[in-house]
Amino acid sequence: ALGAALALVLLSPMGAAQRGGDDGADDDADAAATTRELPAVEAPPELDARQQAKLDRALDKLGNSNAERRAETEADVIGFGRGAIPALLDAASTTHEGKQAGLVVCLAALVDLRDREIVAAGLTSEHVVLRRLAAVAVGKLGLPEQLDALPPLLADEDEIVRIEAALSLVTHGREQALPHLIAVYDSDWQPRVLAALPGVVDKGDHRALVALLTPDPERAQFQPDAVAAEQLATVRMLHAIGDQHAVIALRRALDISNNLVQRGAIDALRDILEDKPPLEAGSIFAQVAEVERLKQLGAGGR
Repeated sequence: ALGAALALVLLSPMGAAQRGGDDGADDDADAAATTRELPAVEAPPELDARQQAKLDRALDKLGNSNAERRAETEADVIGFGRGAIPALLDAASTTHEGKQAGLVVCLAALVDLRDREIVAAGLTSEHVVLRRLAAVAVGKLGLPEQLDALPPLLADEDEIVRIEAALSLVTHGREQALPHLIAVYDSDWQPRVLAALPGVVDKGDHRALVALLTPDPERAQFQPDAVAAEQLATVRMLHAIGDQHAVIALRRALDISNNLVQRGAIDALRDILEDKPPLEAGSIFAQVAEVERLKQLGAGGR
């Protein structure tokens, strides 16, 4: 639910993330973020007593177990503008899961470059709400120095923090975070993953992701199903990236013995290189022949 709600925030014009550098190297967007004149850090405006009372009542409803009603409350809170930020921060110590999710959605929608110190402080906060906010908002603001400070959250104890940090990094071309999205690719997070992947197109060789195609032999022996699922998700992510280095990796995946993984690589290459539909079901001999044919095609990507 949090992933879906934040998707509405981050994929909207207000929350659209900028594209950034490759594994710490600035590209044009990150360079622009570095050199542009940033607005002054500015405290949120104070709400008057009437507004504050209304906001407090809305915050009390933010933990509603009904997702639709909570979304309505989130919209109400966001409607108060940046003036709601202090109260949202004060509530960040809550352990109520629904309220935690609502707080992150509201804060992520409201913070902007004037609040960059709030975002930076969240990177090391003891409160999971503020670490989740930082993981999301660093991607929204796109400041290179904050992106450089984000990788430690890839090892956070909270799964949502880890996923949001990976999404923000990948959105800005930081390829080291790609493997952290594999486990959630075939889940409700998939739309967010697909929205982030253009950030790494033509930004590197995707080696951190490609390494998953050749797992540890002992793990492959004792956890074959888990390895195959990981390889298949890797193939699908490479398909979505679709650049020249993804094509090179997908050609390597043609030699994977698992039938589903190999078929995934076949279909990906047919789409990227030839704009062809998936291979029709047929004999294993037809699949082997298609593997050999694809290996002969010239390198390239979208």
